[in-house]
Amino acid sequence: MAQQTPYPPPPYGPSRQKRGPLIVVGALVLVLVVLLGMLVLLVLRADDGSSDSAPASAPKAVEFRRVVKVAPGECASPASGPGGVVCGADGTGYTLGAVELDGSRVSEVTARDSNGSWVVALELDDEGGRLFGQLTAELAKQSPPANQLAIVVDGRVVSAPTVMSAITGGEVEISSGFTQQEAEKLAADISG
Repeated sequence: MAQQTPYPPPPYGPSRQKRGPLIVVGALVLVLVVLLGMLVLLVLRADDGSSDSAPASAPKAVEFRRVVKVAPGECASPASGPGGVVCGADGTGYTLGAVELDGSRVSEVTARDSNGSWVVALELDDEGGRLFGQLTAELAKQSPPANQLAIVVDGRVVSAPTVMSAITGGEVEISSGFTQQEAEKLAADISG
């Protein structure tokens, strides 16, 4: 009888059956590394200020709305008004049109001295400047009170200036013979 020789062990490493779990574990590790990398990028992007979010001085809750009707003394308190009337700090009740422009288009609000008189300056982005120019061109043609533009912050009219002419270019100044303190307070109110 001839003697059988055992086959030599394979020179090429572990069998395919043993590599299956290694491939699955490797794939899971790769997915985890990619997810962690994406999370790190999101955190870094949020911290570096390069996102499309507005600067810290940009308003959060400001709305620009046409004035339809003005009723001095209609509001018992600046916080509430009867049937859709928005109140001002002085108790004036304003019936307003729809929101035509909101704070998402305002990039900066500041109080500043302009030739010896204090004003509140608003800077709008390109689309905001275009929309504001159209709105103010229409308002300037109207008679009082329809030529007023209400600036509403958190459901309260903080100012309702009369529009005398179209305001284009994205630079808006609200002037009303403000003292420095009044201009700074209005800028803070608009900024929310």
